[in-house]
Order: sequence, then C-alpha cells, then structure tokens
Amino acid sequence: MAITCVRCGQSAEPPEARRVGYPRVFKEQVLGRVCASCWKEWEGMEVKVINEYRLNFMDPQHREMLQKACADFLQIAG
Repeated sequence: MAITCVRCGQSAEPPEARRVGYPRVFKEQVLGRVCASCWKEWEGMEVKVINEYRLNFMDPQHREMLQKACADFLQIAG
C-alpha cells in the first residue's frame, strides 16, 4: 500500500517493518508516513549519528537521542 512520504512528498511504498527498529508507536509513525527511499537514506545517516555522538544503546538517553535524530531527519513531528 503506497503512502505519501512526509519527507520527499512522493507516493511510494513504506519501508519493510522488520527494518524499523524503534518502539512500536514511533515505528508505526515511520511506516505510515515515510517512504522506503527516505528510510534508506536515514539508515546511512544513522551510522554517522551513532559514530559522531558515540551512542551506546545500553543507555536509554542515547536511544532517545537517536530516535529524535531520526524524527528530525525524516521530518516526523513529535
């Protein structure tokens, strides 16, 4: 089912659900509002964010920072 991406404005398929490793509420926002192409761009940027800020996934604040960076990149409000 095609969606209209909030980031690029194109009508396209969402990313595969298994590729979106975030909490359920945020994951549903991504799947309902972002196309697979923009998600793929985020996956490349995600590595840079993790390395730049030296994020540790054992730290809840670091996971929150990554989710916020993802939301900002993909232009998902909230």
